[in-house]
Amino acid sequence: MRGRKETMRREEFSRPACVLAVALLSVVAHCQTQKRLTPYNIILLTSDQLSADYMRLHGSPYEDTPNLEALAARGTSFTRMYAAAPWTTPSFGVVLTGLFPTVHGMTLPPYKGRGGSISQPMAEGKSPKIPSQLLLSSRKPTLPGLLKPYGMITAADNSNRWSIWDVMDRGWDEWKFFPADQLPVAEDHGSDGFYLTAPKTTAWAQQWLTQHQNQRFFLWVHYMEPHAPFNAPDEFNKFHSAENYPNLKDSVDLHRLAKLQNIQAIHRMQELYAGRILYLDNYIGKLLATVHSLDLDKNTILIFTSNNGDPLYSHPINFNTVDQRSLYSRDLHVPFIVTGLGIPAARDVHELVSNYDIVPTILDLDHLPVSAKTHGVSLQQTIQGDAATVPYRYIFAEESNLIPQYSVRRDRYMLIETMPGGGIQLTVHKHLGQILRQAAAMKRILDEHIQSEIKQAKSYSDKPNNTGLAVLQNRDSANLQLLADKQTVVQATGGAHYQRNGRQWRMDTAMNNLWHFAYLVPSGTGKASVTYRSDTPPVGHYRISVWYSGIGDKRMHQATKANYTLVFRNGSRTVPVNQQHGQATWKSLGIFHDPASVIRTNRANGAVVAGTVRFEKIANAQGGKRWVAKELRAC
Repeated sequence: MRGRKETMRREEFSRPACVLAVALLSVVAHCQTQKRLTPYNIILLTSDQLSADYMRLHGSPYEDTPNLEALAARGTSFTRMYAAAPWTTPSFGVVLTGLFPTVHGMTLPPYKGRGGSISQPMAEGKSPKIPSQLLLSSRKPTLPGLLKPYGMITAADNSNRWSIWDVMDRGWDEWKFFPADQLPVAEDHGSDGFYLTAPKTTAWAQQWLTQHQNQRFFLWVHYMEPHAPFNAPDEFNKFHSAENYPNLKDSVDLHRLAKLQNIQAIHRMQELYAGRILYLDNYIGKLLATVHSLDLDKNTILIFTSNNGDPLYSHPINFNTVDQRSLYSRDLHVPFIVTGLGIPAARDVHELVSNYDIVPTILDLDHLPVSAKTHGVSLQQTIQGDAATVPYRYIFAEESNLIPQYSVRRDRYMLIETMPGGGIQLTVHKHLGQILRQAAAMKRILDEHIQSEIKQAKSYSDKPNNTGLAVLQNRDSANLQLLADKQTVVQATGGAHYQRNGRQWRMDTAMNNLWHFAYLVPSGTGKASVTYRSDTPPVGHYRISVWYSGIGDKRMHQATKANYTLVFRNGSRTVPVNQQHGQATWKSLGIFHDPASVIRTNRANGAVVAGTVRFEKIANAQGGKRWVAKELRAC
C-alpha cells in the first residue's frame, strides 16, 4: 500500500508540475524565438573596383586590408564571390534588384553621363534629368523598396554617379552624393586629389548613423576607392620594389610601359593599386569603429562587397588593359563578408556565389520574405555551415557594351561567348582533362541561361526599352539610338576601348601621336593588332576617321598600305590607308551603319602607327553604302 500511495502522490504532484514545466518551456522557447527573430538593421558597405585577388584577405602579398581582415574574423567570408557584370551600372543593378543584368536592363552607361549633366544635379541633391524610359522599370523592385514596408529608414551615401543614377528615386528616404571629380581632398598631400572621397563618405555615414542609431535602418555606403587613378596619399602609397619603377605614380609613362607588357610596370601598377586599397581600408576601419562605439554591431547585419575588380594588365595576350570590361576572373572576383549576431566568426566559405544572391540573403537574414522575382538564392544556410546546401553548380556573368559577352562558370571551368559571332573561350583552372566535353556541356548551359534571360526580360512591360535585351538580341531600339554617342574619340589611353594585342608593339619616343601616345609595330602576319571600340554601341550612321603620326625613327619605312578593318552590323570592310600621307590630320574611312569596332593589324608593307579612331554620328544619313564607296576611293 505504501508503494501505491507514494506512486499516486508522485503522479498527483507531477501532473500539474509537468504542465507548468511545459508551459514554462514554451514561454522560454517563445522568448528565444522572439529574440532570434528580432529584426536587424542592415549596412551594405561597398567599394568600387576592388578585386579580391589583390587583397591580403584573399592571399595577396600586399598588407593592404588590416581592417577588412579584422571584419572577416568577426564574420563569414566567401572566397569565391563573382560579380554578374564587370563594371558599375549593371553590377549595382544586380546588387540592388537581385536580377540578372539583361533582365534588369541597366547594362549601358547613363544618358549623357560623361560629365556634369548627372553629377552636378546629384551633388545639389536633385535627380538628373534622364528620360524615364532609360531608368530602371518601376516593376522591378529594389532593395530599399523591399525593406521600407517593414519599417526601415533607408539612406544611400555614394560617390559614384554610375552606381545610383538609375535608382535615386526608388525607395530612398535620404541620399548623399559626393562627386569624385569635383571634390578633391586638399589635406591628402602627395596626391592629385582625384577620387579621394573616402573622408567625406565616411564622415557623412558616421553622422547619419549617430542620428539614426535608435531607429531601424538600411544604409548603403559606397566608396569610390580603390577605383583608378591609383594615387593614394603618401602615407598609404608604401608598397615599393626597387625593380618596379618605385618613383613612378599612376602616370602616362607608367601606362605606356604596362601596355607594352613590361612586367615591372605591371607590378608597379599593382603596388599602386594596393596602396589605394590600404587607403580605403583605413576609412572602412574608421566607419566600423563608429558602428562599434554606437553599439550597433549587436543588432546590425553588415555586408561588405565590391561591384567588380580590375584586370590590371593581367591578360597581356588578348586583353592588355587596366580598368574593367572583361569577364575574366580579375574583373569579376570580389570580396564578400557577412557579419552580425548569429553569423559564424572567422569562417571561410569556398562555394561559388554571385552578387545576385545579395538581395535574397539580406531579406532572409532579416527574417523577411524573399522576393520570388530575384534570380539569386539566400546564402543564410550556407553561412550557418549547412554542408548539404550548395548554392550553385553554375554562375553567370555578362557584359553588354564595348564587347558583348556572356559567361558561365563552374568549379574548374569558365566559358565565355562573344556575341555576335559566337566566339568561344574556355578557361581551365588546375585541371586539363576533358576540355572539349566540358566546353560543349557549358555551352549548352549558357545557351539555356541566355534563352531564359530573354524570356524573363520580355515578361516585363518595359521590354521595348530594355537596352540590355536589345544588345543581346543584336537589334536596333529607340533607346539604343538615344544612348548612342554623337562623337567618340578612342585614344591610346582608353583602357579596353583601345585593346592592343601582340608583343611586337613598341613606343616611338621620337614622334608623339595624338595625346602623346605613339605605338608602332613592324610589318608582319597580322597577329599584332589594336581594336578600337565605343563604350556605348554606336547605332545609326557614323563617319569613321583615323589619326596617325609619322615615324620618328627614319630607319623604318612607314606603310603605304596599312589596313583598317571596320566591323559593322552584318558585315565588315577592310580599308587600305597610306600612312605616309595625311599625317597629323583626321582622315575619313567612310560612313558605316552601326559600326562595332575598328581593327588595325600589322599586316602591311611597312611599319604601322596605331593612332586614334573617331566615331562621328551623321544625322539622317541616306544612301550609306554609296557614301562608303565614294569615301573609300578617296583613301
